[in-house]
Amino acid sequence: DGLETGTLAPDDLMLPGTKALLNNLANRNLMLYLASGTDLIFVRREVELLGLKPYFEDRIYGALEQHENFSKAMVIQNMLKTQTINGSELLGFGDGYVEIENVKNVGGTTVGVASDEVRREGINAWKRDRLIEVGADLIIPEYREQEILISYLCD
Repeated sequence: DGLETGTLAPDDLMLPGTKALLNNLANRNLMLYLASGTDLIFVRREVELLGLKPYFEDRIYGALEQHENFSKAMVIQNMLKTQTINGSELLGFGDGYVEIENVKNVGGTTVGVASDEVRREGINAWKRDRLIEVGADLIIPEYREQEILISYLCD
């Protein structure tokens, strides 16, 4: 509601450095996908309000009423097939164990985002432990150091 009425700015609702990260990835000509466990209709609206649609275009996925037709693993398999890449070429960011586990299962590299969503800085220890448990390759608190991170991952 705050975004729609203009009482909140998109940056108020994103982790610091989010747009810089997306710009950095897009400028490297990486194909960006967004997969969320939230209902697709809400994910699309949120992406639109946050001004993030240009980064993902039609590659935005979310939960469906027919739950058997959506999973993050299905999105990954579709991505590998349509982009004709193998799993080792996949780079995944996520704060949940499902997406980290799914990307790791196909041989991809994962960045676990163990953010403290209340303070919008620092590590949430519970998230960190869960992400490490499922095999996250790196753990970060937010995207403030995204230039160093992407240089490390891509260069």
